Amino acid sequence: MPLTELESELRPTARERIAKGQLPSARSRRMWGGRGAGEICALCDKPILADEIEYEVEAYTDGAKRAFQFHTLCHSVWELACAR
Repeated sequence: MPLTELESELRPTARERIAKGQLPSARSRRMWGGRGAGEICALCDKPILADEIEYEVEAYTDGAKRAFQFHTLCHSVWELACAR
């Protein structure tokens, strides 16, 4: 299945942030979804608006528990990067 242009742009960013420890390198078992609350997406750095779905992932990075918010597409791109 071909990637959209946005997915193609986000994949290198996801890999880079995982390599730098800015994003978790493995999928989390703790995740919630709901309406966006204006939080900044951990991958694309854009706000997640109220009419969008927001995924919140709880994970450890650098030994500390953190929450990461993602748009639906950004979450999928991050999960694919983790799988590879």
